[in-house]
Amino acid sequence: MMDEAMREMLESNFDLSFTKKEKLIFSYPVTELLDEDKMKFFLEQYNLHLKGNDPSVSEVYTAGWFTGPMLGLLYMLSAWDKTLDLSLENLTVQIYTEVYNGHEYIASNFFLSDDTFEAAPEQDEDIWAKDKITAFFELTVLPLYESVAKVGTLQVGMLWGQLPTSLAYGYDRLMGMDVSKQVKQKGERYFEIVKTLDAGIFSRNKNPLSVRFRMIESLDNPDKQMRMKSTCCLYHHVEGGYYCYSCPKMKESEREERRLAYRAKQQA
Repeated sequence: MMDEAMREMLESNFDLSFTKKEKLIFSYPVTELLDEDKMKFFLEQYNLHLKGNDPSVSEVYTAGWFTGPMLGLLYMLSAWDKTLDLSLENLTVQIYTEVYNGHEYIASNFFLSDDTFEAAPEQDEDIWAKDKITAFFELTVLPLYESVAKVGTLQVGMLWGQLPTSLAYGYDRLMGMDVSKQVKQKGERYFEIVKTLDAGIFSRNKNPLSVRFRMIESLDNPDKQMRMKSTCCLYHHVEGGYYCYSCPKMKESEREERRLAYRAKQQA
């Protein structure tokens, strides 16, 4: 049974919701977005709200919906030995506005119709966990990505590319949490399972989540390194947007200029 602490953890950190938003821009049962006409209409409307100046913006943002649930699944398996039903049939995407530091932005989460947990078996827990991880990517994420690619401008590979950076930082976060050694050991195994899944699960020639990151100098500290994003998030195609500091499209000269300007401002 889910208690309030669990509910708060999932809603605050992993974009999994158990209440319907009151002030929605729109919501869709995710299975409806497998229909080409409905997906095409949705992407056009979503792009208008995102204020994207290129149709690919809404496609990439749709791909990004799954970063939270992906990490939520791995957290539940590692920390709680249980998981929720993350099948397409149980998910309704909710698009709404949020405010952060006085700035309004478009947010999203998944409303789960059924919030019943499925507990791990007493034996062969890792096999069960791998089955759940496999099903999430193959039966939940892949069909929606393929639906986006059918009517959109981007290929499926670009959509998968939105997940690896979040996966890596999610691992770092779990390893830094105040949890037991056993939870961290499970986390290590399950994150590794993700990166070693057969490429066919993703309908790719290689596993798109098994990425060797290029490291770059941290924005604020010359003694620290950080990961360059595996793929551009296209934020520069949003009204008022720009290239992220860790964007793979940014020239090194521009990155250095951004770094120096930021540090000078911090010292002022």
